[in-house]
Amino acid sequence: MEHNLFEMENYLELLEEIGVEKFRERFEELQKTAMEFIEVAGYSDTAYCNERILMQVILDYFMDVMRLKEFHSIERVRTEKLFAYTIAWIVRRKPIQFRDYSDQEKDIFINERFASYLLINECLLCGTKHFIKEAYAKKLVEYTDMLMYYFKYRECNPQILELVIESFKMGGLVH
Repeated sequence: MEHNLFEMENYLELLEEIGVEKFRERFEELQKTAMEFIEVAGYSDTAYCNERILMQVILDYFMDVMRLKEFHSIERVRTEKLFAYTIAWIVRRKPIQFRDYSDQEKDIFINERFASYLLINECLLCGTKHFIKEAYAKKLVEYTDMLMYYFKYRECNPQILELVIESFKMGGLVH
């Protein structure tokens, strides 16, 4: 019980530092993105975003960001790092849940699919719409499969994810 009280105090301190409004904005943004993913991926009838778990994702994310800022004595954190920490916590906490039992493997790994969706969108869109050339579509599928494997079977590390995002973006500069 003491551990929970300690965490609660840390979270209260965190909310004071970042502000309730900023927390709410980040929560609503990620919730909206989760709902878009659920719709686009065809899970509307079977899955939902658990608000309580998503709230924990956001708390953990902000706690990590606060620690990073303190440790490095910085005020702002790079976008790639923010995505990496968000994605890592999604894989760990699993905010997208199923209403009913499903026997399809793709359903078991819905949060890993959501993490891949976020990572690919960050790498490809970067604030504006970009589309993959037909010649690279197969490579993107292979890359996404590789991401899924990582999210399913490896320890999801935000530092590695940041490197993945940066590497993907560097590849776009070469062409």
